[in-house]
Amino acid sequence: MFRSANRNPSNNHGKLNLLRKWKLIDTKVLCRSDFVSVFDDVVILPSGQQITYTKVELRDYVSVLPLTENKIVMIEILRYPRNCLSLEIPSGHIEDGESPEGSAFRELEEETGYRAGQLVRMDCFHPLSRSTQRAHLFLAKDLKKGAQRLEKTEQINVKLVPINSIKKMLTAGKITHAPTLLALQRFLLTGQTGESFSSSQVSGEL
Repeated sequence: MFRSANRNPSNNHGKLNLLRKWKLIDTKVLCRSDFVSVFDDVVILPSGQQITYTKVELRDYVSVLPLTENKIVMIEILRYPRNCLSLEIPSGHIEDGESPEGSAFRELEEETGYRAGQLVRMDCFHPLSRSTQRAHLFLAKDLKKGAQRLEKTEQINVKLVPINSIKKMLTAGKITHAPTLLALQRFLLTGQTGESFSSSQVSGEL
């Protein structure tokens, strides 16, 4: 069976064309706030079966990997739901009317005090299967140190982590924040490649 499948890989790809969308019949709001909305959608499956599917809507967000000459600027932040400290790269939600690039410049400065002269787009991904939320990853360069502007709920210590220690930290499981894991792994694999944005290009948002 496996040998046959390997000889005809196009057959597997062709099956994707048979996928059919679900039909939305009704939706009920279970929860709505500034950060999250939860819905129960009544849908008809391609098989004709009717089910209720719980869907979550969350704001898109950015995560920024700030790079100095030989260190990465990271934050140690208290995560209330888990009641623990987490080592991460700066992250935050994209505000209404804000571009991902503008949000990345802003979040970096607010959480670390560093202002970037340039951003490089690293990736964009969907973190949750039950949500349309997108996460945008950026590399920040040409950093200048300034002052943090923390929100009232944020308790953050800035950490300068040597690049040559990142692989060991990842292997040891010392970083558990998913966007941080992906950004660091992507950086180690591909370096600084990607579409670039200067601070002057989005200065109207800052």
